[in-house]
Amino acid sequence: MRQTKDLPDIRMIEREKRRQGANRTVTPELSSFADLAGNVVRPSEEEVATLRAELGPEREARNRRIERFIKEGPLKPVPRAVVPVSENDL
Repeated sequence: MRQTKDLPDIRMIEREKRRQGANRTVTPELSSFADLAGNVVRPSEEEVATLRAELGPEREARNRRIERFIKEGPLKPVPRAVVPVSENDL
């Protein structure tokens, strides 16, 4: 069995790192990052039209659910059966 003295204390290790400056964050220059804007592929008009056609009915169904919720309010909770506990069961 290992003694607790053999195990390093995480708090002391983190404190030592802070004292040595290991936790300092270095902010890199923006010019060192590559410009990835050229890798972005814009969807074609056909793809946009297809998505619009697919998502249109979902938007209508969502709007109907929202209107129904506003009109009827939240769903009522299902009543649960209450089972009495007798002292003999304890």
